[in-house]
Formats: sequence, C-alpha cells, structure tokens
Amino acid sequence: MIQTGKNPMRIVMPLFDFHNDSSEEFIFEGGKYALRRFNPDDEIPNTDLFSKLDVKYMKRECWAIVAENPDVEKYKQEVNILLLSFKIYRLAPLFIKYRLCKEDETLCSILYDTMQYVLREKSCPIIVSNDLVVINNGFSNLLQMRTISNRTQNALYFLYRGFHSSKMIDCFMFLMSAVESLFSGESRGGVTKIICSRVSSFLNNKERCKYQNIEDLYDLRSKIVHGRVTVDDEIKGHLATLHELEYVITECMKKMLDEKIYLIYEDAQKKEIYFSKLVVGK
Repeated sequence: MIQTGKNPMRIVMPLFDFHNDSSEEFIFEGGKYALRRFNPDDEIPNTDLFSKLDVKYMKRECWAIVAENPDVEKYKQEVNILLLSFKIYRLAPLFIKYRLCKEDETLCSILYDTMQYVLREKSCPIIVSNDLVVINNGFSNLLQMRTISNRTQNALYFLYRGFHSSKMIDCFMFLMSAVESLFSGESRGGVTKIICSRVSSFLNNKERCKYQNIEDLYDLRSKIVHGRVTVDDEIKGHLATLHELEYVITECMKKMLDEKIYLIYEDAQKKEIYFSKLVVGK
C-alpha cells in the first residue's frame, strides 16, 4: 500500500562504506529514491529493536538512501536493485544494514544479509557525481531488465545473491549461474563451448575476457562439481579467480544495460540469432 498525506512516510536506509566526493544530494528513478544527507538524531526511531551498539554504528554514517512515500510491497526489492547498480558500475563496497521509519516503527528492520566485496582493494572507495548519473541509468535499465523474461529475472537474482554471499563458494556458484542464465543456449549440449564463445565474443575478446579466460572459470566450476577440488566455505587458492569472474560478469552487465541488449531476451529465437551472428562475426 502507498501512503499519502501531508507528511509522507519516509524509510531511511543509512549507507555504510559510502564515500561521496560531493555534498550534493541526488534523486534516483524520477524521485522514487534519493541519496540524502543522514542526520541520526532526526532519523533514528526510539525503538527497542535497535541496541545502543546499533545506534552507535549508525551515527558513524552521514549518507542514506531514502524512500519517500514508498510502496511497502516493492521498495525493498527496488532498493536492492539500486545497490546492485552501484556494484555493477563501480564495484562499490557500500551496503545497508538498517531500515528506519519514524512514521511506522513496524517497518524498521535490521538486515543480516549485506553486500560483500571480493577484494576490497579493487573496490571503488569514492563515488563522484558523474558516477551517480551512470548508476541511475543502470538502475532504470535493471528495473526493466528484470521484467523481460525468466532468464533475465533469474540472472539478476543470481547476481544479487552472489554479491551478497559471505562465503566464497556461494559467491562463485551464484555468479557462474548468472553467466549461464545470460549466455547459455536454448538446446542441450556443448554448454561450456557455447558460453565461452558467446561471452568472449560479447566482450570483444578484450583482455581478461578471452575464450581461454572464460574456459578457466568453467574449468574451476567443473572441478568443484566433479570433486576434483575440495571445497568448504572457501575455495583455497582461487580468490583471484573469483575476482576475475566478478570482473567478467560486471563487464557483461554494463554492456547489456548500456546498450539495452537485455531486450532481446523477450524472444528466445531473437536471442539465439543475436548470439549466433555475434560468434560467427568474431
């Protein structure tokens, strides 16, 4: 239900690990969400849900994503997609941990499943104003992409789960599933060759994205599935491999979004024709 009235409901989500080069606020997706300065004294409700440590943690931050008068049935998923856009375009390590609502404290919550990073030193520490424009465009396209087909919806789900996985094995398998959702064919057989050819061709065989690079990722997946390597929460010696997978899938997503290539997934035959021509052309 959407709230209306003179004093609209605000759901405020403090941003952690967010560093902005500007003091200017920013409006996303036509005003549905905004990057706002966060004033803890004004925004944190007096509720037993948050401990003193929670409050202390929140008071360290000075920026928040704010949903003004949101549809409470939809805003959580849309904010997750907004955070996904930050991750795709800037590998931003930012995350939200709390949802605050002074108008309705039943909407306050603590999140225990937050955005992760593979290699912190490879994450973007500072978001600049121009980044926000790009991220907003990506956000708008992501919202559309998830409605195009089961493939695109599932790919975004796997991508989201991968980036929120604290365990290396989970992250790797989810991100590989995202790649498969986007690039596998409609018929059975030859999956590895098809995906390696399509991904490398899609990314113009650029450095780190050549056929052999993608095949190396699939080789590790095969070793895991067939028991040729022992895994637990971690995949020993393969942190750099996971980072390469992160690079490949984010590069694919940026091109998919910026050029609106995701629209071809509305028609499976059209998608297959596109990739067939792409691979032959390379």
